[in-house]
Amino acid sequence: MNATVKIVLKPDYTRQDGTKHIRLRLTINRKVKYYPTNIYVIPKQFSSGHVLRRDPEYINKNLLIDKSTNKANKIIFEFRINDIPITFENFDRDFSNKMYGSKSFYDFVDTLRIELKGKLTQGSLKGYLDQSNKMKSFRTVLLFRDIDRRFIDQYELYLIKVKENNKNTIIKSMKFIKSVLNKAVLGGMIKENVFDKIPLGRTDGNREFLTINELNSLEELYFKNKLKQNKNNVLRYFLFCCYTGLRYSDVLNLRFSDIQENKYISVKMVKTKEKVTIPLIEKAKELVPKQCFKMQKVFKVLTDQPTNRYLKDIMKVAKINKSISFHCSRHTYATVSKTLGIEYDVISKILGHTDIKTTKVYTRYEVSHLEKEMEKWNK
Repeated sequence: MNATVKIVLKPDYTRQDGTKHIRLRLTINRKVKYYPTNIYVIPKQFSSGHVLRRDPEYINKNLLIDKSTNKANKIIFEFRINDIPITFENFDRDFSNKMYGSKSFYDFVDTLRIELKGKLTQGSLKGYLDQSNKMKSFRTVLLFRDIDRRFIDQYELYLIKVKENNKNTIIKSMKFIKSVLNKAVLGGMIKENVFDKIPLGRTDGNREFLTINELNSLEELYFKNKLKQNKNNVLRYFLFCCYTGLRYSDVLNLRFSDIQENKYISVKMVKTKEKVTIPLIEKAKELVPKQCFKMQKVFKVLTDQPTNRYLKDIMKVAKINKSISFHCSRHTYATVSKTLGIEYDVISKILGHTDIKTTKVYTRYEVSHLEKEMEKWNK
């Protein structure tokens, strides 16, 4: 198919300031379609596809015109060398893609954050931003071609010496880069991922958990109101998660409508989208506030940073010498449940594990069986 592009003025409309809209005209086999450039010019200051010197912004406007023209011609060329018939639909898809032709790693990350909004949790999207900003503190401009073995080694050294990151934090940063590069390969931005030849170590993970006695100490601290109100509030939903295995993102979004008959929680997990049923033990029920209306959130959950900061203070007051973060509540639930003799498959079911690498394969259970096993907490 024969395809050509040309920069023209839109003839049928003049704005109040006397300017007309410059458009890109695409012709495919004598059929024509126009594309906006969002550039405006007085007709007398435009000739042969470019803005004349009479326009005070002629340099910037011509740069933008050239950018649109070059992008359009590049798209047509890519179709031709790959022997792919060009259609208006195909051209529209690539021309509307703001990342088309860009080689910036950071631009690609920004695009991913927009595309993944609604698919990932706010925490995961924030992770993309935090990792990107960390990399910018090392190198402000980063093209895909710059990311080679030497760059990875230098960045790792920077994280160790300047950022003073531990092994797990460094591996997490490297996994972020690897994940973004994999998406760039799938999107045709690059041909290969440098991490295909660089093995990543394994993170040890924070496996800290609380014992039954430590949980009892925290319960006493909570019910005797020995803490300030904001810290007591954090302790309330932290303990609730220790008794239910819920993640931070799940307790953050938990509503009274998710609690059925004051007996169990029925909710779709934010991270995995897995539907879970969690029987409420007596200790968990005592922590549930009085309901006002069904769609009301159960707990007043603070953002993750103050939550974890308050937890550290709470552990000091309780004289628990452990590095406890909010995610430790899930480890606490799993470990204590196992200690109490609850079946491994039941623990997996309540935690909502779906990855065979994470847990063993488990069978389906009726709610009554889950309730029977969870009763072991009450004893």
